[in-house]
Amino acid sequence: MEAENRLSVVSARSGSVGHGGGAGSGSSHVFHGFELLVLRKLHSDPLMLEKWKERLKPKGGSDDCDLGEIPQCLWFFAVTLDREKERFLNFFKEQVLNFTDMHGFRSRETLLDIYLNYHSFTELRLDGMFKYGDDNNLPLEIFKCSTVKWLSMKYNYLDVIPCDIGRMASLEYLALTNNKLQNKSIPYTLTFCTKLKTLMLDNNLLDALPGFLLKMLSIETVHRHGNHNYFKSTFMWYHTDVNERILTVQSSGDYVSHEPETLQFWAAKAVIGSKINFFASSNVASALKDYISSIYRHFNVCGFCNAAKLCNQPGFKVITFKNPYLGNTCVPFQHWACSLTCAMELEIPAREEQISAARELDRQYDAYIKECQRQYRFGGANGSRRLSFRRWPSRSVSASSAVFNLSSNSRDSVCFNQERGSRLRFFCCGQHPACDCCVS
Repeated sequence: MEAENRLSVVSARSGSVGHGGGAGSGSSHVFHGFELLVLRKLHSDPLMLEKWKERLKPKGGSDDCDLGEIPQCLWFFAVTLDREKERFLNFFKEQVLNFTDMHGFRSRETLLDIYLNYHSFTELRLDGMFKYGDDNNLPLEIFKCSTVKWLSMKYNYLDVIPCDIGRMASLEYLALTNNKLQNKSIPYTLTFCTKLKTLMLDNNLLDALPGFLLKMLSIETVHRHGNHNYFKSTFMWYHTDVNERILTVQSSGDYVSHEPETLQFWAAKAVIGSKINFFASSNVASALKDYISSIYRHFNVCGFCNAAKLCNQPGFKVITFKNPYLGNTCVPFQHWACSLTCAMELEIPAREEQISAARELDRQYDAYIKECQRQYRFGGANGSRRLSFRRWPSRSVSASSAVFNLSSNSRDSVCFNQERGSRLRFFCCGQHPACDCCVS
């Protein structure tokens, strides 16, 4: 029975590579989740690290190393040695075997720190690292990789993203699909990632998108489908009285202090409220940056003014809509405001913009439909009823890109799209899919 629960890795031969390690069977610029689990385990268990150091010591002047059997519970060791054997073993021999004082080694920096700095990865593929109930706290070292452009953390049961994600200045792609993220789980520091283009938020617990995404002009794609109560909340807030879009939020959070706050605390609070990129600022001391990072999750940042309040203090939740947003209609955003005045400053202009945009689109579509009907009725001197519709400017419905042909022997059909009381008619060949007039 014991043999069935063990993975056999009898021996491994490390090749000769230069500084930076070898690519093994994978790609040299990609860091995987199973490597992270190995490094975290070795760092947290000094006895296991010493055991592996002994196993990897050269024996008899040969590069061969006897790794023995690996227990099933340490599957990530076996996967690492299978997929990135050369890279991992070379790093271990060059960087780890030379350390004799483990206490001094661990107090200076972590194994993960050394490994990431040693390789300068550009992609972090950290999908499916954790099972339900595992300790899924993300190590902050992964957010200090300034060269990373692609970060995927799908299927990890994550309920919070550390504010340190704002350190990733080169980040262009972020996948957070299939986690347990709520609106408060995504920190405002994501706006510091000024090169971010794609954000994947599918299948989480979001009621709306975080309001600060509207400030991130670099974003080109946001995936948000499959979120808990997302569409229910969308229609509820869209059709409700506008006065119900500002909701009082009672205190939440677990921050408790029985002593007077320090000067460092008040400095951190001011920096958080200012919304500056304190990670990149030379005016903020490194020690203060680390302290801000450690307490950031206890604060709510006002979406209008430069204020930050502890989560155990009341505030206001504000719902606004952007129509269109990145090719989608009726997209809800959730903001947090420190006062009713700030809440109204967020909601009223957004509502006025929404109503104005809807009226203008209604006017354009009415004119467009009338023109189409006029061309249909007076189709041509030869009596033919063939009609080709030009591409219509986007209303964030897929009908905008459809081309309709109506011939004299075709069956007329009518397709409806209703939004804010407007009804749109399209004449086509009778095939409803060809109309393609449903909201995407």
